[in-house]
Amino acid sequence: MTSPTPNPIDIAVGQRVRAIRELRGLTQTDLAKATGVTFQQIQKYERGTNRVSASRLMLISHALGQPVSAFFEAEEPGASDGLDLFAVSGSKALLEAYGRIETPDQRRIVVALARSLAGEPSA
Repeated sequence: MTSPTPNPIDIAVGQRVRAIRELRGLTQTDLAKATGVTFQQIQKYERGTNRVSASRLMLISHALGQPVSAFFEAEEPGASDGLDLFAVSGSKALLEAYGRIETPDQRRIVVALARSLAGEPSA
């Protein structure tokens, strides 16, 4: 007997939990301790394998310093169908490196390069 496929919303919420946790510099163990579950349970939440209950999501939101709505923004009716940057591999590293660039001119060059690589016209 095969297990059911995780719901896309559960997967999206889990991806946002993981992305925000990583941006905050927390490990799965840190978040687990703050919310009263095991790190394995956090892994299951982040993969969307297990659904996050409303009460647990409140604890996670407090531990991560985010409103509960932050975990649903991409899923709201009428929300943009655009790319969820939190789910893109390497986003955190890119943002951290960008944040260390000291001069505005260099930051503009990085943005222009990224837009060029993405096939967008430069602004």
